[in-house]
Amino acid sequence: MHFTSVFFLSIVLIFSIDPSIRHINNGSIYQYVWSWTINNNFSLEIKHISAAITISRL
Repeated sequence: MHFTSVFFLSIVLIFSIDPSIRHINNGSIYQYVWSWTINNNFSLEIKHISAAITISRL
């Protein structure tokens, strides 16, 4: 029972990694820069909100 679940999980993992690698290889640099910009702005917003909450508690 345990072996079959690990086996099926391995197959699903292999099939899910292959499209991810193809997508990364076919993507443009602009997509990566845009994604980094969104993530960076989001983290700055979170830091700003957490700093405001910390200051308001003092």
